[in-house]
Amino acid sequence: GESALAPAVASRLLARMRAPRVSLSSREIEVLRLVADGASNTDVAARLHITDATVKSHLVHVFSKLGVSSRTGAVAAAREMGVLR
Repeated sequence: GESALAPAVASRLLARMRAPRVSLSSREIEVLRLVADGASNTDVAARLHITDATVKSHLVHVFSKLGVSSRTGAVAAAREMGVLR
């Protein structure tokens, strides 16, 4: 009979399973979480006790791994992958 999962939930789970696995480092995720909360590069640097250049470097790696070209795109992709809520 009936499906145990709602169609929308099942669809999202299947999409995640089909999507290629991207491995972000814990620091990249930390930077991305702060960006998702609206922090600027300077804010992220201050909160994580790193330089602005290091924040930019982490974001360049995130953009490359996620195949995006903006902070907004990175946050959206990470949410879609389940990395961010």
